[in-house]
Amino acid sequence: MATKSKAKPAKKVARSDLTGDSSSLTDMATNELRDRILDLTLAPSERLDEKMLLKRFAFGRTPIREALNRLIAEGLVESKNNRGAYVAAMSLEQTLELLEAYVLSERVLASIVGFDDATLAADLNDIQGEYEDVAERYDLLKITELNSKFHRRIAKSTGNKYIRQQSADLHNLARRLSYFVYLKEKTATNEFHNQLKRINKQHHQIIDMIESGDRSGLVDVMTNHAMLFRKRLSAVIDGFDKPDVELSSVLN
Repeated sequence: MATKSKAKPAKKVARSDLTGDSSSLTDMATNELRDRILDLTLAPSERLDEKMLLKRFAFGRTPIREALNRLIAEGLVESKNNRGAYVAAMSLEQTLELLEAYVLSERVLASIVGFDDATLAADLNDIQGEYEDVAERYDLLKITELNSKFHRRIAKSTGNKYIRQQSADLHNLARRLSYFVYLKEKTATNEFHNQLKRINKQHHQIIDMIESGDRSGLVDVMTNHAMLFRKRLSAVIDGFDKPDVELSSVLN
């Protein structure tokens, strides 16, 4: 069931910035719409009426339409026959399927991480440093972005383009769920800090295992890290055993 988005206004892009070729405008429109979906400003199952988007976002019809096509390919927008485009639904049943795929993907990544990737550990340390900085500022959207970047860098080390793409797709979809969980945890400040400590600790353990070449240890910590996501979701949702619940309905 569709829910109306909150009154949080979308960030307007200055007209002076709307210059250049159509591909750059499409990139800008895609990034803006994606962020508004990920931070739940555009709510799950919300209809993305073209007139509404044109009024709300400072882009023309062509960039908006091309952005929607890209977001459909990413799985964040759904196209319904003769009914237009909608923000992808966010039911618990779909979420549990996503989490199952996520855990399996992380186990696979851990089993084939390229330990011979000379810059992997250093890159992960740099990303983790950024992650901890934005966490201190409570920048939830940036937190999800850097967490995704951390795991996508691990996937890159495999040298397998199909595994890289699968990991990127899963983490892109998981960012919205992660934002949702952080948002709920943030209402209980101690819980928010405790979860960040656990995540930071596990990220550092992942880096340590990579630096030492400990394959079995890496599989264990990356599996536990992925399973922590499900535990956090269970902790913030009443009715976790009801697969038809729409997660947006428990935001308030």
